[in-house]
Amino acid sequence: MSTSLISDLESCWDWESGFFAKLRRGQWDVSALEHVLNILSAIDVNDSTAIPRRVVSMLWYMPLFMSWQNEQVSESGIDRQSFELAANRIQEQIERILGVP
Repeated sequence: MSTSLISDLESCWDWESGFFAKLRRGQWDVSALEHVLNILSAIDVNDSTAIPRRVVSMLWYMPLFMSWQNEQVSESGIDRQSFELAANRIQEQIERILGVP
């Protein structure tokens, strides 16, 4: 896993352009969401792959963060169905990458 992956994941949290920061502000940015999903789908790991702690921290936090945004989604008028679909797609990618217990 490269440092560019860490930079790519950090960009998803960037205050100005990152999907998660925008979501926190009540902005729904489909292109920023697609950016997140593209990064996640490009991550290829197997049982012998060591995943850096920083990568894991950003990955596991994504679904948790999205669950905390339910009120913001309701208040800002973001389409609930689009939000839930996005949350599920992100969760599926993270389960693919990290596995499930």
